[in-house]
Amino acid sequence: MRTIAIALALATSSALAAGDKVVTPIPAKQMKPGYGVVESITAVRVVPPRSAAAGGSAASGERGRPMYRVVVRLPDGSVQLRDLDKREFKVGDNVLLTNAGDVVPD
Repeated sequence: MRTIAIALALATSSALAAGDKVVTPIPAKQMKPGYGVVESITAVRVVPPRSAAAGGSAASGERGRPMYRVVVRLPDGSVQLRDLDKREFKVGDNVLLTNAGDVVPD
C-alpha cells in the first residue's frame, strides 16, 4: 500500500514539474447543457480515480492524459468545466455545452 502511495506521489510531482495540473475527470452528473462564454483554459493531466473494484493500483509511472480544462460561464452565472483533447477555443468564445458533454462553437 505504501509503495502505491509513493508511486502516485512521484507520478503527480513529475506531472506538476512538467507544468500541468493533475486533475480527475469531471463526473457526468456535474455536467449540464447550455450556452456560455469561455472564461479560462488550463493545460491539465487527467488521471482517472483509482477504484478498489479495479484493483486499486495505478500503472507504474502513470502520468495521466494531457488535456485542456475549459471553464465556461453560463448566463445564470454558474460555471461548467469540460476537459478537451485539443485547444479549440479561446477565452471569450461563445460556446454550446451539449448533453453528451461536448463543447461546440456557438
